Amino acid sequence: MMKLYALKCDQGYLKRTETGCQCVDLEKATVVTEIGLDALDKLAEKASQAGCCKIFVIELQVTEGNCVKGF
Repeated sequence: MMKLYALKCDQGYLKRTETGCQCVDLEKATVVTEIGLDALDKLAEKASQAGCCKIFVIELQVTEGNCVKGF
């Protein structure tokens, strides 16, 4: 199992952009490993300044499942 981290807010998940951040669906969110947690702190600060509410770090647990399709 792999643990990854993202920021969740009241309108979805946060994505880092050139101009700051935006709320997006999970598949477009900024996701980091444990080493990148400091970057999420900075992103959370930008999001808070932009008016996002209820911001928190969420742990994503990635596991390898069954083969869906072979090639």
